[in-house]
Amino acid sequence: MFTRSLEALEYDWVRQRVADEAMSSLGKQLAHTMLPCPSRQEAEQALAQVDEAYRCLLRAGTPPFAGITQIRPLLSRAKVGGVLGAEQVLAIAQFIAGGRAFRQFIEHAAIEIELPLLSALVAPMADLRRTEQEIRQMVSDDGQVLDHASAVLLQLRSERRRREGEVRMTLDRLLRTHQKLLQEPIVAMRGPYHCLPVRVEHKNQIRGIVRDVSSSGSTVFIEPRAVSEIGERIREIEVLEEREIERILQQISAVIATVAEELEVNVGILEEADLIFAKAGYARRIDGKRPQLTDGVWRLYGARHPQLHPEGVPIDVELGAEFRLLIITGPNTGGKTVTLKTVGLLTLMAMSGLFLPTRRESEVGFCADVFVDIGDEQSIEQSLSTFSSHMTNIIRMLREVRENSLVLLDELGAGTDPTEGSALAIAILDRLTQVGARVMATTHYAELKGYAFHNPHAMNASMEFDVASLRPTYRLLMGVPGRSNALAIAQRLGLPDDILAAAREHVAETDVHVEELIGKLEAANREAERLRDEAARAWMAARAQQEKLDAREMALDKELVDVRERARNEAASIVEQAQQEAERIIRELRQMRHTSVKDHELVELRKGLEALVPERRAATRRSGKTSPKLAAGQRVRVVSLGQKGDVVEVAPDHKSALVQLGAMRMKVAANDLEVLAEAAEPVAISHSKRRVGNKDVRMQLDVRGETVDDALMRIDKYLDDAVVAGLSRIVIIHGKGTGALKAAIRRHLQGHPQVKTSEPAAQSEGGDGATVVSVRI
Repeated sequence: MFTRSLEALEYDWVRQRVADEAMSSLGKQLAHTMLPCPSRQEAEQALAQVDEAYRCLLRAGTPPFAGITQIRPLLSRAKVGGVLGAEQVLAIAQFIAGGRAFRQFIEHAAIEIELPLLSALVAPMADLRRTEQEIRQMVSDDGQVLDHASAVLLQLRSERRRREGEVRMTLDRLLRTHQKLLQEPIVAMRGPYHCLPVRVEHKNQIRGIVRDVSSSGSTVFIEPRAVSEIGERIREIEVLEEREIERILQQISAVIATVAEELEVNVGILEEADLIFAKAGYARRIDGKRPQLTDGVWRLYGARHPQLHPEGVPIDVELGAEFRLLIITGPNTGGKTVTLKTVGLLTLMAMSGLFLPTRRESEVGFCADVFVDIGDEQSIEQSLSTFSSHMTNIIRMLREVRENSLVLLDELGAGTDPTEGSALAIAILDRLTQVGARVMATTHYAELKGYAFHNPHAMNASMEFDVASLRPTYRLLMGVPGRSNALAIAQRLGLPDDILAAAREHVAETDVHVEELIGKLEAANREAERLRDEAARAWMAARAQQEKLDAREMALDKELVDVRERARNEAASIVEQAQQEAERIIRELRQMRHTSVKDHELVELRKGLEALVPERRAATRRSGKTSPKLAAGQRVRVVSLGQKGDVVEVAPDHKSALVQLGAMRMKVAANDLEVLAEAAEPVAISHSKRRVGNKDVRMQLDVRGETVDDALMRIDKYLDDAVVAGLSRIVIIHGKGTGALKAAIRRHLQGHPQVKTSEPAAQSEGGDGATVVSVRI
């Protein structure tokens, strides 16, 4: 990547904006040295990291970077055995704490936000909490070595404070007793010495050392002997204290040296993380969109140069898909150079992992090199130097350009004779087309417009100019070459008509037709854009309506789910009540085991269960339906009761029927019955099970392998169900085994109130391993 290209496209300006968003000196330094990624894979990973950081900023807030500073020089010094100062040691402790806080922020944010790349970035960070604790046990938050850092330091500081207290007491006493000898009753400091301001005539009345004399000579500053002796001891203690502090700091520095490599890893991770969040912060500031990197294809939608005001006119640019060469024409100050710089700078930004100031997500071709030749020198006096400078730069480009290069040429062939300049420009463009590079070039030469029409790899474009206002609109028109507009502008400015007519005679007829054709193309293009804008607005309105309908559908679906859930809960409550009532009925049946059970008592118990069935609006459901055709022996469901039964007899008018419901028979209206698909069970034929309401009762019970108590309990319940179901004959299978279970069951059945008779089963039904029971119903 040429340094000239970075300078010409003002890449440093973007670096500074990103550095302004960084929250630590590490990130700022890295931002100032930021460069485009050397490979597409690295650039795509950088964009993905910035995308995660952008979402993290929006949902979790700004990450903490307190205490994150540049500590690499300190680590280098500690690694070679150097001694760090107390403030430097504190800076390392603060760095460790700041790094841990940042890592915890990412880990907590990753619980709610998907941050795989940022999580992987901070995963290798060392915690080093123990090192931080060792430092903080010896150094205070204001960068001072603490008293309890060592026993020797604590003793020295305690003695120094005691001695300093003695000095203050001695001076206070002397101030009181020698007040008349003093110029003022104060203690004056002369360097490290505590002195009394003594009048010169009384200087011999106080024993001590003269440390200074006032400029007038009327005051002598004397350090009393008692104070000087204590002061000497204090200064000795201070020397010892400094040596002890030096020893403590050397000890801490040695500890830091042991973890220097891990700290350097943390420094690298944190500076990279700060740069990532700085890029995300810049993207949020400019409302940037994440670009998609492609193989040599640019599709920029609503792009603007980052230095322009957000209200600036955006441009739509395409390059590399259907054509590799884009020739832009138009008037001066119309925005041609800005268009080149916009495409070039946005390409560098995308390759650096930065979001782009575009209206929506755009595509940017990843290229190995960006070659730029942009110059604003338009002076006639400097035409030779301008042309030479451009040619020197272009020659260097031609030696280095490759297929995956982007070339931006401003005013190609300018600064020399138009005929030779246009011919040279066409030859250069031909060479770049042969190489396969993507090229954007601006020009005023009409020959290049025709070149773009005849070259299948080229496309014309122009900067729109409003002839009515004599001002450029700065809009880029793809597929339309630019008009000179010189005669129209001259006429607008008031040039006499006869001069304009003479000028038109000197213009070739073909050029006039071309200008008219270009004018029609511009008008057609404006109309197409108007229709496109109308279609876009209609599409947005339809999309908003669709979103509204989708939201309404989601609300209805949610309401349906809620209704189903409430119904499910109500049904569960009803079932629970029914189970409780059934258990109560079973308990009453067991209590009536030793007494004869009357039919009306069973009916009362049945009504207890029927009372639990919620009311149903059967009439509403059956409205519009005819009564089913009934016949004796059909299997039906009583809709109002939710029970199944068999039709015993049908009324002559077919408006009602007598239905067998378990042990009960009921007269039911025909429109309250629903004929089931399965056939009714004939009463005369023996089956393996009978229905009790909604419960199946089998004709046999298998208790083999159970204990006597469990088997007898199950037999009692089974006999209760058989009575309610109206089963007159049942079979209990107990097996032969040792005979203990068989004997216990047969003894139990002999005295059971619900058993008429019991006897061993026939050989076809299990022989002595089963007992046939005749039930009392």
